Amino acid sequence: MGKRLLILSVVVFVVAATSTAAAAPPKHVAYPANFVFPIPELGAFCGFDVSLVINGTYKATVFYDKSGAIIKEIDTQPGTKISWSSSTTGRSFAYPFSAVLKTEYPYGTAPGSPAVAYGTGMGEKIPGLPASAGRLYFPDATVLFLSADGVPIVDYGLPSTTRGHANAPEAVDAAICAALAP
Repeated sequence: MGKRLLILSVVVFVVAATSTAAAAPPKHVAYPANFVFPIPELGAFCGFDVSLVINGTYKATVFYDKSGAIIKEIDTQPGTKISWSSSTTGRSFAYPFSAVLKTEYPYGTAPGSPAVAYGTGMGEKIPGLPASAGRLYFPDATVLFLSADGVPIVDYGLPSTTRGHANAPEAVDAAICAALAP
């Protein structure tokens, strides 16, 4: 009986010691987003120049395992706005960029490593169309490199499944052109 109690005590101690070993605290990174992207293909479709403008803040929270390896990341864009504009017509419209992207790194974050991501939130709100919103699943994402802040930069590729409402790309293009037309 005494031997079993000793073994049980050792097992409980080992389990307790290993369960209290903590991973490194998450790393929080934020940086301003102020990007202007001319979209020549959409401009050719519309018949006038079209640019995508992103203004706000990108935030990433990076999580580590006990060894210090990155295991997942959560990205948000608090207060960020997406704008579409045309300098030719002088028109523009904007909507909030409101999404959460959770990315997992099951095989590490070396360039070329696979990643899996889930995105939830609003995709776009183009005048004349209902908002695109819901959940996207990216099972074939690939790590490209780590930023200077140690945040993985990922090529998500196309989503394999979606839930919620998504406008057809052709309808989005036509609605952007209509909203920016002179």
